[in-house]
Amino acid sequence: MFTVQKALPVLNEGASVIINASTAADRGTEGFGAYSASKAALRTFTRTWATELKGRGIRVNAISPGPIDTSGITELMGEDNAAQFKAGQGSRLPIGRIGRPEEAAAAVAFLASADSSFMLAANLYVDGGENQI
Repeated sequence: MFTVQKALPVLNEGASVIINASTAADRGTEGFGAYSASKAALRTFTRTWATELKGRGIRVNAISPGPIDTSGITELMGEDNAAQFKAGQGSRLPIGRIGRPEEAAAAVAFLASADSSFMLAANLYVDGGENQI
């Protein structure tokens, strides 16, 4: 929220703001209440900022990734636990695996590009079908 507020004065007309939300905003997962609520708040900020900034030609959209295979998982859990966690997360997703960082990055690049010029206040799920099926 503060990053967007501070960036507003320097954003050009036609800029694209991409908010990193999460699929957690759509679920009531035990033990993740504050995290889920913060991500739900980001979805609301996305909609509000899109309305407030459209007059400047600034598009605001969000990306909601599901589980993504980042080094942070291994650093947090250790090699063996991380492998088990990733396998478990992947097995519950309709696509059968967790995402790769470059898959989430491609979605962000799309939202930043002119290819998404007709998208405003959207939430792009990159979640292997987690919240879709």
